[in-house]
Amino acid sequence: MKSTLQKISTTDFAETSDNIISVYNDQWHCVVNYIYFSQIVSQKLFSSTKKKTEKEKEYKKLILKSDFLLPDGIALQIFYYFASVFWRVKSDKKWLPNLNWTDFTPYFLNDTKQKYWSQRINILLYGSKPNVVEKVKNILSLKWYNVIYIQDWFSEFDREKAEKALSEYVDTTNILLVARSTPKIPLQELRTSRNYQKIIDNKLLVMNVWWLFDFVAWVQKRAPKLFRTLKLERLWRLCSQPKRNYKKVVNSLMIFPYIFRYLILKKD
Repeated sequence: MKSTLQKISTTDFAETSDNIISVYNDQWHCVVNYIYFSQIVSQKLFSSTKKKTEKEKEYKKLILKSDFLLPDGIALQIFYYFASVFWRVKSDKKWLPNLNWTDFTPYFLNDTKQKYWSQRINILLYGSKPNVVEKVKNILSLKWYNVIYIQDWFSEFDREKAEKALSEYVDTTNILLVARSTPKIPLQELRTSRNYQKIIDNKLLVMNVWWLFDFVAWVQKRAPKLFRTLKLERLWRLCSQPKRNYKKVVNSLMIFPYIFRYLILKKD
């Protein structure tokens, strides 16, 4: 449990953005993953190794290998707070920032564009349905992002085409947004981890952004601002799309037995 919690970034939007770019400029590759409490439950991140499947073991390793692990959601913020109170994790901050992928990723792209200008940034998109990823490309292009490659999720990532597109540019920041996963199997993180050498070879900054493309293309709508302000976006999604969000909410409610088991009883 401690290794996972201590991996999570505790800095705000601006500092996290600066840190990501700094690491990328230093090593010329970077992998950014997001984590929310439902994933901790579904992937058994706090359970002993012998209780996990091979994919769950692999997921734990790749999460800890991330250059950045960004916190998403109120449930994780609450658990982290109690973990700090009960001294199961040492941190200068007891309350995590909510660096969710729907808000932080657009912020990071805009921040990077302002610092380096559009011509020094390449965007590659991989995920979602063909019409959705095409729409995301058009929206980003209208905002002066240089989108050099797109591919939907229904085929294996075409490395040769992506590498050919990248070969036309020199001394650029190459950002690959991978937008697809499932409630049970975190496909985007697993595929990223299994292709780590390719990430290094192509000097990629990879961000695994879940269903971000659907929100950018307005296939999925964000909760009204009031719900987001009150930290009730998950409740709004449950009410508007119960079938899609039921399991995530159930997993998030596991925060209470998790606090009791891992923080009060201190069982690992």
